[in-house]
Amino acid sequence: QQLSKDIIFALGEIELQKTSLIDRYREVTSKQEELGNELNKKYGDGKINLTSGEITPLEEQTDK
Repeated sequence: QQLSKDIIFALGEIELQKTSLIDRYREVTSKQEELGNELNKKYGDGKINLTSGEITPLEEQTDK
C-alpha cells in the first residue's frame, strides 16, 4: 500500500518537473526568436558562424 502511494507521489513530482521544463523551453525558444529578429533588423539577413561569431550577409537574389 505504501509503495503504491510512493510511486504515485513520485509520478506526480515527475509530471510537475515535466511541465516546468516545457515552460522553460518555451521561454528559451521565444527569447531566441526575439534575438534572431533583433539581429536580423540590425544586420539584415545572413548566417552566423557559431564558432567564430562572424556574420555573413546573404547575397540578394536578382530577378533574371
